[in-house]
This record gives sequence, C-alpha cells and structure tokens, in this order.
Amino acid sequence: MTARPSWVDDPHPSIDEQRLGTRGLRRGLALLGRLLPGEWLRTVLWRGLVAKPRKVLRRAATGFYRIDHVYEVLEEFASEVEGPLSVLEFGTAQGYATAKLLYAIRHLGLEDRVCYHGFDSFEGLPAAVDPEDRGFRGNDWIEGSYRASLAGIEAYCAAKGYRNARFHPGYFEATLGPELLAELRTTPPCLVWLDCDLYSSTRTVLERLADVLPTGCVLYFDDIDFNYGSRFTGQARLIHEINHEGLLGSDTELVLDRELSWDSARIYRFVRVGERALAYRPRFTRTVPAEARPIGDGSPFP
Repeated sequence: MTARPSWVDDPHPSIDEQRLGTRGLRRGLALLGRLLPGEWLRTVLWRGLVAKPRKVLRRAATGFYRIDHVYEVLEEFASEVEGPLSVLEFGTAQGYATAKLLYAIRHLGLEDRVCYHGFDSFEGLPAAVDPEDRGFRGNDWIEGSYRASLAGIEAYCAAKGYRNARFHPGYFEATLGPELLAELRTTPPCLVWLDCDLYSSTRTVLERLADVLPTGCVLYFDDIDFNYGSRFTGQARLIHEINHEGLLGSDTELVLDRELSWDSARIYRFVRVGERALAYRPRFTRTVPAEARPIGDGSPFP
C-alpha cells in the first residue's frame, strides 16, 4: 500500500501555505470531508461553513471602507498644513457621503478651518454617450439615476447647524467656473471625493481642478471598479490617461496611496512638479539634521 503524502492531498504545498502553518488545518478539513457522506453535502457545508465565513472575515479585517480614510486625511492636513482648507465632493446625490464628510470635519474640530463644497446637477445622471462609460455587460449608468433634492440636503445641513457647507447645483463644466477656482487657490483642497460615476464627468472635474490642486492632495475615486477596474473604461481609464498618456501634462501624475487604499485602488495623491506645481503651506519646517539609529542587539525587536 502506498503511503499517503505528508501534505494529505497536496505533496507540494505553496510557500504561503508553509509560511502560514496551515498544514494541520488542511489535514483537519480533509478528514472532516471524508466523514461527510456525498459530494453534494460536502460542497454545501464547505460553501456555507468555510468559504463564506472566510470571505466575511477577510473583508472585515482587510477590506476597504470608504469613510475610514476621511479622518486620516483631515488629521494629516490639520496637523501638517497652515491655513484654511477645503473638501470637495462631486456627486452628492441624496447626501449619504455628504453627511459623513461634514460630521468628520466637525468631529475633529475643523469647522472653522475646512470648507465643504458639494457638486451635483441634482437632476440625475446625464446620458452615458462616451464609449468609456459603457459597461461590458450592458449600460450600468441609466440616465436620470441618483436624482436628488438640493432643498433636502440644505435642510439637513441647516438642522445640523453646518455653517461650512456650500452647494453648487448644475453640471460641473458650469459650476467649476473662474471665480470658484480662484477661491480654491486660497482654500486649497485636501480631499477631492469623486463619486460622479461617469468617465466624462470625472475628466471634466480633474481638467478644471488640475491647476488649483497642490501636490499631495488626496483624490478618492468611488467608481474605480467599474468594468473590473479595466483601464479601457471609467475612472480607471482616466487615471491611465493621466499617468501614461499625459492628459494633464508630462509634469503631472496620480500616485496610488497604498496606506489609505488598503486592498483597493481607490485613493491617489495628486503630484505635479516644475513651474506649475502648487504646494501647501507647511506648519513646520525641518531645520535639524536627522540622526541615524544607534546600533543595538541582533534580535528582531526594535
């Protein structure tokens, strides 16, 4: 009789499996499977008791949640940058994220320093006519979707006492005019929330804002996963055009912020170098040379 391999059914475990020490777990699951009668029952129990809980736990532990980074970004800029700042949201709809953004500003005590600007047509999505906005499995963007009430959002803000909220109804090419852009030079954006769904709309926003965004500004792309995140369509297409085709100039790129993005690719830093680059006013300037760490013992402990 041939001896069973040491790895139950897999005599060649992956490096990750060896590192994680999952040999005992694999053996236990293999034994449990052999005790259950029939492939159908084994499959049902595996999917319900193993696969789905694993997915839930993985998402809970490492999955991206789009509100977490708001607090980190505001704290970063509040502590490192001088002067007034702004947060821009494109695609407010009924105000779900609006409420989160405004409360984050209030919770951190920044209402007198950070102005919130909300942009939406409040008429729903326009028709998706550009090829970059077409879904691989049909039309994901239906004209008129996400229609909202400006009066409703303004009433909410009034009831909550938010004095730092301003709304700009209309299409972005009209509302991002010279006067507002000039104002944003004195209250530079620290966070731009791009939930306007369409490639064409997002492109309009970034083409208008590019000359007022300082290097380091955080850009959040809510719809980056449209069409699996393919660079041929949606907001992923726009990022590709900026980084690889020079859409905003050869001096400009968007850099994925892996710390803020977690397991997603939704958060980027706006970077521009050279004569057109803008900078925030730093709160502190380093004047003392940094010192190297002294030699210690050879163990992994710091």
